Amino acid sequence: MDDSSRMDSFENMSHTVMDSDIDTSSSWVTVMCRATRFHITVSLKDIRKSRFGTEYSDMVSKVLDDDDEGDYDALFSESSLYPKETRNRGTINPFHFMIPSADLPPFPEVPRSKVSDLRIVSETQWDDYMSEIPQKAIISDGTIKFFKPADKKKQFLREVDMHIRIRHAGLQDKIKVTNLHSIVVSDDDRMTIGLLLDLIPSTGDTLYRYRNGALASEHHAKWKQQVTDTVEQLHAHDLVWGDVHPGNIVIDTSFNAWVVDFGGGWIVEFVPRKKSGTKEGDWIGIRKIFDDWILKTEDE
Repeated sequence: MDDSSRMDSFENMSHTVMDSDIDTSSSWVTVMCRATRFHITVSLKDIRKSRFGTEYSDMVSKVLDDDDEGDYDALFSESSLYPKETRNRGTINPFHFMIPSADLPPFPEVPRSKVSDLRIVSETQWDDYMSEIPQKAIISDGTIKFFKPADKKKQFLREVDMHIRIRHAGLQDKIKVTNLHSIVVSDDDRMTIGLLLDLIPSTGDTLYRYRNGALASEHHAKWKQQVTDTVEQLHAHDLVWGDVHPGNIVIDTSFNAWVVDFGGGWIVEFVPRKKSGTKEGDWIGIRKIFDDWILKTEDE
């Protein structure tokens, strides 16, 4: 197979960019492709004297200037470099995107699910569904749960802690928040892989799907009230949602609004960074979504 044929076959592979970090001196990207997760690192010092050094610097400058995550793919999709198999030098932790269980609190009240006891639900409508990050799993009794990977320790800890506190506050099943079912671990318990949560009866659509549409106009007041009621209940028990944006509001099949994702974080379009993780930040985000964003077109 010549170089052009290999490049064509590579570019036609479906893939999902899971995470990335771009800097002038080195960059990395994590990609899911054909049921395999790749962690790719590029260091400028390693390619400085090659023709790729200038190409890399130009690409990074464009990404940093544009501040657009959509450009990150360009750093790795246009080069004619080809990966080759090498011996593991011990410089990369192969479990970087899981969490060693020993590094986490025991969380004794949260059940564990062994990864071998789960069956992944494949989204076969995709051309290459094995390149997608699994989002659903079937447990031993046949129930389908939502799977959330444990790729960042800080967010994982906050998510579990929030669900425990919601349960202690007696809010479980009283507010439109999905319940934590279990923590997914490797068969030897050494690695924590993710969380299983009760599945919201939905098509997977978030509020982003309904912006400035007929359904948004019809259900706007109800959705705003449902999210407001949920957040008021959380705040009454000193709990903060913490990552308010339309992608964290899921609309179910009965057109009810659910609050999801307690891992923390922020999107500056909806919550200023300095207000993230605060009750004030929650209300700023809710007002931005329902009093401004949802009724505008994408061009406004």
